[in-house]
Amino acid sequence: MNDVNRVQRALAAIAEAAGRSKWVVGGSAGLLLRGLPLSPNDVDIYCDDEDVASLHHALREYAVDQPEHSTTAIYRSRLAHYRIDGVFIELVGGFRVSALGCTYSIKVKELLIPYAHLVQLPEATEYVHVVPLAHELLFNVLRERQDRVTPIAAMMERDLKRHLPALEALEKDNAIPDAMRIHIREMMFGMKAEVPLWKQK
Repeated sequence: MNDVNRVQRALAAIAEAAGRSKWVVGGSAGLLLRGLPLSPNDVDIYCDDEDVASLHHALREYAVDQPEHSTTAIYRSRLAHYRIDGVFIELVGGFRVSALGCTYSIKVKELLIPYAHLVQLPEATEYVHVVPLAHELLFNVLRERQDRVTPIAAMMERDLKRHLPALEALEKDNAIPDAMRIHIREMMFGMKAEVPLWKQK
């Protein structure tokens, strides 16, 4: 079974157990479902903090631990983990990243789901929500993962009319300085500055 099939089977099990209205797929698994040639180590699903308990209860038969708060130098969230047919799942609730002078907090039901990409699961009438590329762009810019930023920006550039509204909505809802917004658009339009504006003194 290839990576796409394994991810799809795990997501179908999650959708059957927990419905589809409170979570979205993100990270490398979400990018894989969009066609990027990645091999995810796990499947990240995001939810709002208030939905962690109900989703964990729905997925309890697959649980390997209990939800716990997690704080690192730049991330804050509540994490719980599951295993479905050998696929490792990480539930990320109330995710926030603070880096490069920016603070970005996800709102799954309010922003990510309305702008999500719908992926139909094979041999089923089910579909799942995959985070908008605008989320992946912001997240990977803030964690300085240029290996992810470059292909994501290229995908967005091919259909700006579709992706710009999501990016603008996420920026408006979060503390993203103007210099960073300009830098993000430079990447989307294929412009490269020797020193990004947000790093210039």
